[in-house]
Amino acid sequence: MKKYLLLTLLTCFFFIQPAQATEKSAPEYTKDKDYSPLFVPFDLLIFRPIGLATTVVGTALFIGLSPLTALSSIAPPHDAFERVADVFIIVPATYTFLRPMGKVLCPGDCRPADIK
Repeated sequence: MKKYLLLTLLTCFFFIQPAQATEKSAPEYTKDKDYSPLFVPFDLLIFRPIGLATTVVGTALFIGLSPLTALSSIAPPHDAFERVADVFIIVPATYTFLRPMGKVLCPGDCRPADIK
């Protein structure tokens, strides 16, 4: 019984997927001028793992520098934690996880509000 259910689900999966890809949606993917098909393997194998490592190291540095950040947050404008977190965590994480595949650079300055 399980074999027939699995076979039915796999058949539905393979027949439904091509039906979702219409000609109307195809030009939307090719409109992007920054997209480089040759960059995708490098992005997947080199830039994303480096971005992940940078995010992990930045998080460790942020935790290690928290006492100094707290001291610098005493003086106005009291936004030292936001600035340090932005530099060490937010920008590398956004570059790694929110940047579209195949784009060399983030749009804007690689912050979550700039990614569309």
